[in-house]
Amino acid sequence: MKFFSVALKNLLRRRVRSALTLLGIAVGIAMLFSFMSFNAGYQASLRQDLNRLGAHMLAIAKGCPYEATAMVMHGGVIEDYLTEEHIATIRAMPNVKTAVGMFMNQKIVHQGKPVIIQGLDEAGFALKPWWVIEGERFVDANSVILPAGKATETGLTLGSEYRISGVDQVFTVTGILQKTGSQDDQFIYMPLLTAQRLFNAEGKVTSVAIQLEDLRQVQAVVDLVQALPDVQAITMSQMLGTVQTLMESAQALITSIVVVAVLISALGVLNSILTSVFERTREIGMMKAVGAGAVDIFALVWIESILLTASGGVVGIAAAIGAGTLIEGALRGILPFAPAGNLITFNPDIAGMSLLVSVILGVVAGAYPALRASQLSPMEAIRSE
Repeated sequence: MKFFSVALKNLLRRRVRSALTLLGIAVGIAMLFSFMSFNAGYQASLRQDLNRLGAHMLAIAKGCPYEATAMVMHGGVIEDYLTEEHIATIRAMPNVKTAVGMFMNQKIVHQGKPVIIQGLDEAGFALKPWWVIEGERFVDANSVILPAGKATETGLTLGSEYRISGVDQVFTVTGILQKTGSQDDQFIYMPLLTAQRLFNAEGKVTSVAIQLEDLRQVQAVVDLVQALPDVQAITMSQMLGTVQTLMESAQALITSIVVVAVLISALGVLNSILTSVFERTREIGMMKAVGAGAVDIFALVWIESILLTASGGVVGIAAAIGAGTLIEGALRGILPFAPAGNLITFNPDIAGMSLLVSVILGVVAGAYPALRASQLSPMEAIRSE
């Protein structure tokens, strides 16, 4: 018997039912592939974003670690500051290669949309050696650097005036930051002193970026920094752990949804194949009467199930890749602290695993209908109609 050929013809005989079942499988596998791809891309992009901060650890004012992580990753309203004295003290500590004061805060512009402002000086630029800036950095106190995406969005170019709602000062775009694929693409950059004056925070910083001489001494430096009054230190690994902790509840919710979708797909396959067996009772009886054995019938029905789920898996993976931008946008709305960059891309390992799940789905869901079909008595089957 040409099992695959016959199984395919049986599925095509009931095109609407097969298509609907395949669609259900595709939805479940698309969700599985998307979530696995997003999770892998999230972890990799998050580590990349943290590495691109250009520091091994940060010193910040004591407070909630979750708020600190939000500030570092995406900007935020900062009420507590460190001072220039803190920077000098940290810079003089053993094993500290450099300590750079960073300033970040936000202004609310039209339609309630915030603009996150980061103040930089030459030491701050030194932490970003991979930046490619078209034009110049800061030529005076009124200079700003716009990320390429924001420049395109606002229609501004080099030399254009840049205004912030509620601020009398008129800025000039002196530089365009080419896309970095990190959180750096979200901010507006201006001279450190200008940013401090804008928020009435002269001589204050929101964090101190610290580079170490020897990474093996990180805990020793953490202890020294945290010995300072009202100062806490967070390392990149601690920040990663904080983000992952915040992700856990959202991940659990999405995982539950994916599991339910896959189980519904399995039930759909079971129902479709079992209904097909009932409809073909007389046909199966005739096959047995002309020499087909129980193993032949079992294999035929089982192959139908596997063909259906494998095809659904391929369609689901292809659909997930094609609709990656929309799916990624939906997941970003659920998961906190989503890093920049494309997170859902084709990954051969994840695609192979998703396809394997779809095949296993067919193996499991098709086992009972195949077993039932193989146990049919030829005479009873023929008499059934």
